Amino acid sequence: MAIMIPSVMSPEIKSNAERKVFEWFQSAPGTDKWIVLHSLGIATHNKVIYGETDFLVLAPQLGVFALEVKGGRVKRENGIWYFTNRYGKTNSKVRGPFEQAKDGIFSIIEAMKGRVDAEHRHIVSNVLFGHGVMFPDINYDSSGIDEEQWQVFDSRDGMDVRHFINRLARGVKSKWESLYGPINKNKLPDASDVKYMASILRKDFDCAVPLNVQLRHASEELISLTKEQYRCLDQLDDNPRCLIHGPAGTGKTLLAIEEVKKFVARGEKVAMFCFNTNLADWLNDYFNDMPETLRPKYVGTFHKFMTQVAKDADLLPSYPNKQEDVQQYYQVNLPEAAILSLLEYGDLYDVIVIDEAQDLIKDSYLEVMSGCLKKGLSRGSWTMFGDFSMQAIYTDGIVGEQLIEKLEEITSFIRFKLTINCRNTKQICREIETITSFQPPNNLWTKVDGPPVNYITWSNMREQSKKLSLLLDKLLNQNIKPEAITILSPKKREDSVVSMIGNYVIKDFKVPIGKHIVFSTIQGYKGLENVVVIVTDIEDFDSDKLMYVALSRARTGLFILETDAAKKEYDGLLMRRILNER
Repeated sequence: MAIMIPSVMSPEIKSNAERKVFEWFQSAPGTDKWIVLHSLGIATHNKVIYGETDFLVLAPQLGVFALEVKGGRVKRENGIWYFTNRYGKTNSKVRGPFEQAKDGIFSIIEAMKGRVDAEHRHIVSNVLFGHGVMFPDINYDSSGIDEEQWQVFDSRDGMDVRHFINRLARGVKSKWESLYGPINKNKLPDASDVKYMASILRKDFDCAVPLNVQLRHASEELISLTKEQYRCLDQLDDNPRCLIHGPAGTGKTLLAIEEVKKFVARGEKVAMFCFNTNLADWLNDYFNDMPETLRPKYVGTFHKFMTQVAKDADLLPSYPNKQEDVQQYYQVNLPEAAILSLLEYGDLYDVIVIDEAQDLIKDSYLEVMSGCLKKGLSRGSWTMFGDFSMQAIYTDGIVGEQLIEKLEEITSFIRFKLTINCRNTKQICREIETITSFQPPNNLWTKVDGPPVNYITWSNMREQSKKLSLLLDKLLNQNIKPEAITILSPKKREDSVVSMIGNYVIKDFKVPIGKHIVFSTIQGYKGLENVVVIVTDIEDFDSDKLMYVALSRARTGLFILETDAAKKEYDGLLMRRILNER
């Protein structure tokens, strides 16, 4: 994977072709020591007042190469170039992309010569350099007096930018040797030469945006997308029974809240059920800030509701002493007591709204839901929200479609599919896809850019503790608020690296959230989110559903602390994704 400078694409870059090329360089295997500068401004351009090179590749043992990228349809006629974008709009230019790239590389080399110090002058003066043009959307077979076919990357190259740069380097070297004889090894830069050249170029354009500003901008754009999800609520008004399903980050909890407020405002008695205790606490805190006219009669976990109605009827069963009997208690004994209680009270609610429905569709639970709802589940009014693909982690091996079939056996309802991720940045979505192989319906990941996902490797717990402390130092020094940071682990706190951190206040997640960093198990944070999430104690990526939950909790900033073994596993997963995309 090449080092990209800047590390993220600017939202101002509208070219889909440039975005694809950026991602291909960013994930290209065997390019770890390459440095790729994107949209390099050239203040001293030799043909125009201000020029721009789409990509500048600095590759050890190969050279320096300026690349122009042209997406869409391309035509050259009578010396005029015509470029047609995906919307059918055509622009014409006299100067072609090969001439642009050629002028760009000469301008860059001259700019570096004017800034190089005496110690490194020989590097820039002798370095092998060249130029090429990338047409990722077409087969380009034309050749003119200003280009060679080896200078061309087109759709036949797929995503293999590494092979293209190697081909470009061989072509430049061959052309040089045909004119000047065998090439001097000093013309091929080493890794340190590449770093030096990048250092004198990057200050022209890579004025780093502070991390807290990057996170804020990404969050603002994600929030604007969330409003789009509310449109589906208007389509559900005339349907008494609705199942809304979609992947993590598609706005299900926010939509559930809006659905609750809509029914309460109409004077309906509403219950809102969920599975996760932490999510229930957050929902209660949210509705406590609402006027009474918008608060439902009940908000909380379904298990707490069953406990409450059984206790009110003095039918609450004794909690088991043995751990192995706990599941029997919650899935059999408690629901039976709740059903008996509801025979006395019954018909408590006009409407029920259920979040995390994938964790609550069990025969015994469905009976309780039916008993507390006017006209029951078969004829009553309910809306369920769930992720039946990757977040059904408490289903005893029953797949998502089977859970939905349980509802279909009871009654008819409409199904509405959410597909647009409005929580996670594009970088986070790509890592979810790499690690879990999950792709959303229609492959509609978010288009919002954010900071890259950072992987931090550790060999032992002491080293992980030190690296976690350094990461927290870095985040807080960049003005990230402590309450914007959540640390997640597949382990309980006492077994996690968090138990070894003594220089920061890290409290267990609890509502209301104070002004401090919080910790939670991955399972306990399901349904919740934060600006920055640090996933710790990762020894492998075997549990794809657990990792899906963990990674998708981060809105804009994601950091993963992984063992050396986990890193090797990740490299294999990344290669799998790349091969699948070809």
